[in-house]
Amino acid sequence: MAEDRLYGAIELGGTKTVLAIGTAEGRIVARRTVPTRPPEEVIRDVAAFFNDSGPALTALGVGAFGPIMIDRTAPNFGQLCETNKPGWSGFDLAGALERATRLPVRLVTDVGAAAIGEARVGALRGHQIGIYLTVGTGIGGAIVVDGSVPPALLHPEMGHILLQRLPGDAAPSTCRFHDNCAEGLAAGPAIMARFGKSLDHFAPDAPEFEMIADYLGQMCGQLVLTLSPQRIVLGGGVCGAPGVVPAAHRAMVRHMGSYAPAGVAAAGYMTTPALGQDAGITGALLCAAETMREPA
Repeated sequence: MAEDRLYGAIELGGTKTVLAIGTAEGRIVARRTVPTRPPEEVIRDVAAFFNDSGPALTALGVGAFGPIMIDRTAPNFGQLCETNKPGWSGFDLAGALERATRLPVRLVTDVGAAAIGEARVGALRGHQIGIYLTVGTGIGGAIVVDGSVPPALLHPEMGHILLQRLPGDAAPSTCRFHDNCAEGLAAGPAIMARFGKSLDHFAPDAPEFEMIADYLGQMCGQLVLTLSPQRIVLGGGVCGAPGVVPAAHRAMVRHMGSYAPAGVAAAGYMTTPALGQDAGITGALLCAAETMREPA
């Protein structure tokens, strides 16, 4: 019966890879975490986990770091684009996973998987349009519409939205592409380069803390003006610092002035993930179940 089916899920991150088995509703029944090494080694871990798991699986959902081609109509679907992760540029992830597991693969980005998890069973549930942002080693973002990530030319790169630097901020950007994008100014490496320690070492009223909150607020304000989401979820290590999400929310409202719907200023409009660290792997499970509803 359909409700008895089990699915595989992978959250492929730059540092670690989470493997899981679970149900179509996102309930995890088994998991394993392995370090993200060269692709051939990760594929061996994947094959060992899923092929030796016991119960037969129906499909595999994958949320992968990028940039990666997720357009199924593209000739290079499933391949990593140029990335700083050694050995992964040009790797055919979807093809390798299908060969290793003999399962149909449903592929999204890692942040896309987290967004889907939050949209269907987490903090974005009940909202037609939502945004999920993760602020950590980099800044990634995904749009979800009615619980799904809409098709795109590649995938959104919200972390590279350009910002206005605060007066006196002359710190070098840590982004090799842009001098003043959100990722280059406010992601984890940028914070360490600026201050020599992570954001959670600063009090919420410290100038350093207020600077990062301002930059995150600027980024979210631009997303509100462009996409008019009904809620924004902020995850990742940087946003785990106590007080940073409400501070970024206040900064966003301040930057937007009165040029936004009243709901944008409401408590809870910007919030943390309801699923915590399981948002991505839960979303990948939900994506795997979609293969049963897709046309052949």
